[in-house]
Amino acid sequence: MLKLIVHRLVRVANYGSSSVHLLGRFMNTFGTLLSPVRLCFIAYSALIWLLSQGVTGAELQSEVTLWLESGQAVATSQLSGRRDLPLGAQEVVISSGTNGINGIVVTSRRLLGFSSRALTWSKKDLDVNEKVLERKIFPSFSLIRTDRHLYGFRGVNGLWLEEPLGVREKVTRFHSNDYGAVFITNERLVGFTPLLGGFASKPLDVHEHILGVDNENGLIVVSSNQRTLVFGTRLSGWEEFE
Repeated sequence: MLKLIVHRLVRVANYGSSSVHLLGRFMNTFGTLLSPVRLCFIAYSALIWLLSQGVTGAELQSEVTLWLESGQAVATSQLSGRRDLPLGAQEVVISSGTNGINGIVVTSRRLLGFSSRALTWSKKDLDVNEKVLERKIFPSFSLIRTDRHLYGFRGVNGLWLEEPLGVREKVTRFHSNDYGAVFITNERLVGFTPLLGGFASKPLDVHEHILGVDNENGLIVVSSNQRTLVFGTRLSGWEEFE
């Protein structure tokens, strides 16, 4: 595990030798006093903190304004100006909201996303009778949970991504931060990483039980009776520790 940590730390060298040196001193001083799993968690937390500096600072306030007007959804941003999207004759708007660089409109037929970076609307059709259960809008991405899919909208390029749910699969818990999110279902863990661009899933064993979840410093750490799983936007999906 320590080799894995060192490998990750080498990749942050371009963020400043002083920060990496300070983290190295911490590892040398306290490494022998901490359990391997706890040490990995602290090292990854520090890594995410180093990488996240300056990423979201300019995105805390909404760059997008949305409203409905004469059968169409309208979005504006400082760079795009006005962008209109016609709604269908029987299309009903259920909800809408903005945060950071993206805005979302949920209708009876579609999911509509607007990106202040892509300067355009992006559409995702819902299945017939598909029900929207939850909507979350973060500074750089948005998530929609329905009874059939998980949908993610990337504000950086205005793309929709989707992950189908199994016939008997149910979401039981949800954890998120400004860098990513994790859905815990009765079958697996599903993480969304907006900067890497997609959903990443980790199946749960038949006899595996979730014991706890830590959500701190851009990392979501899931502990089960069999292992510890770490998920973060700037990691390559899930990292697993026995």
